Amino acid sequence: MSSDLLFRPGQTVTGLWHKRRYTVEGLLGRGANGEVYRVTDSSGQTLALKAAPLSSGLALEHKILKRLSEVARGADLGPRVFDLDDVQVGGQKQFFLVMELVRGTTLPAFLDRRGRHWTPVLLLQLCTYLERLHETGNAFGDLKAENCLVEEARGAVRLVDFGGVTPFGRGVKEYTEWYDRAWWGRGSRMAEEDYDVFALAMLAIALLAPDLRKALTESGVPNGSRLRQAVSSDARLADWRGLLQGVFDGRVRTISAFRQELLPLVKAGVRLEQKEKVRRKPRDWTDWLVVGSGLVLMLVFCQFVLFR
Repeated sequence: MSSDLLFRPGQTVTGLWHKRRYTVEGLLGRGANGEVYRVTDSSGQTLALKAAPLSSGLALEHKILKRLSEVARGADLGPRVFDLDDVQVGGQKQFFLVMELVRGTTLPAFLDRRGRHWTPVLLLQLCTYLERLHETGNAFGDLKAENCLVEEARGAVRLVDFGGVTPFGRGVKEYTEWYDRAWWGRGSRMAEEDYDVFALAMLAIALLAPDLRKALTESGVPNGSRLRQAVSSDARLADWRGLLQGVFDGRVRTISAFRQELLPLVKAGVRLEQKEKVRRKPRDWTDWLVVGSGLVLMLVFCQFVLFR
């Protein structure tokens, strides 16, 4: 463990204003804008504490997460927030945000176990989350696989890092090149609805054909023509070509339009899961898992299509 971490396991963090105490269990992750720790509060509840030297980013994230809880309408849009405070560390003020610790499986790991036909179901959920976020006048900005987790039992996606959320009309403050339309020369880096739509398309490619990302970016120079050619020729993307090319051509510019193009793929995934359930009669617990996953997929489909 690096010696320049803000907090150590076992250390107690006490907010200067609210006086709430948190015991540090360990580091969850760190980046350019701060560090995230697993902590427990005075009641023993395990939470996530995000610390940063500047208050503005955390204050905006806190405001956005609070706002999302108001427009959620039954969807788990983001982690619940519990506290926003600051603490003195080594004579310097550090600001921190305490929120729900979201547990789950990474998208690639989930798909490796459940099958790639779950991809449109996962993206369908993200469509609902992004629509709710856009209602608040913000783009997610840094939408990528690493910022999503799946609750295995429910097959439900959770977004876990809202640090890149940016108000519409401003420059996106955090982005990852593969998902960034400006990097590919497909538009500006302005925060708007179709910025997130492009990222959704690139997320689909990354999940369905993971090796393409390495092949298309190994030179370090983005090539939009090679990207389109890969989408047109890769058999794994055959069923997705209409949707992906629609995004690249500017025909699919809204989350609503993306969802409409996605629905046939979702329905095909549900049918495939049902066929798998019929093909394999349950003999042991692993076979029952296949049956259960089919039921979960259908429930998720109903939740995010019929009741959105």
